[in-house]
Amino acid sequence: MERELGVQLPGDYKQMCEVFGCGEFSDFLHVLAVDDSKVFDLLIRWRGFLNDALEFGVGEDDVDPIFDPYRIYEPGKVGLIPWGSSRSADEFYWLVEPGTTGDWPILARVADSTNWRRFDISVPEFVFRVLTDPDFRPFGVSRTIPQPFFTPAAG
Repeated sequence: MERELGVQLPGDYKQMCEVFGCGEFSDFLHVLAVDDSKVFDLLIRWRGFLNDALEFGVGEDDVDPIFDPYRIYEPGKVGLIPWGSSRSADEFYWLVEPGTTGDWPILARVADSTNWRRFDISVPEFVFRVLTDPDFRPFGVSRTIPQPFFTPAAG
């Protein structure tokens, strides 16, 4: 997977995926892992976004209007790699710069919004805060789902 992406994914994210695999936290947060037999596969989602950009005629140096002011990551270029989403269609990405090794900021946006929020934390910390921090707005769910749980993805 990392060979195709052209970057090394964060070690703590890979560890989390080894422990949990593909699945959903608290019936809300989907974390993409690597398992092309599952619905929550990182490479399948990333390839889909790349294909969409090609189909919609996004040029090599253009900003993708779907991800404005960003674009989906292509090896060797600055861009977004998806790592998760929510049941309410919130989206979670890394902002990747070539030559950097996995200490990337998270960019997130709520469904149907063009406003990006930046978080300089790891994916495991982001997931933890979504599940447990009542003040982690607008993404936190602990006010409505006080006891976090995990459900593995079906095939």
